[in-house]
Amino acid sequence: MNSHDLTTVGYLLLLAGGVLLGLLGACPKVLVPSPGQMLTRIMRTRAGRVGVLVAWAWIGLHFFAQ
Repeated sequence: MNSHDLTTVGYLLLLAGGVLLGLLGACPKVLVPSPGQMLTRIMRTRAGRVGVLVAWAWIGLHFFAQ
């Protein structure tokens, strides 16, 4: 297994964790907030908005730019 495969597996695990948290957020008995609720709470502060902007720019720079 080379470093590219390890990186791909790491990102797939992060994606699977995000999907799992999203599914848990849809259950009414579990006290995990949905992704929309988390984003709403993050976007309440200026630092949160800047952090979301920086994360979005990082994702765009590394995944969508060629």
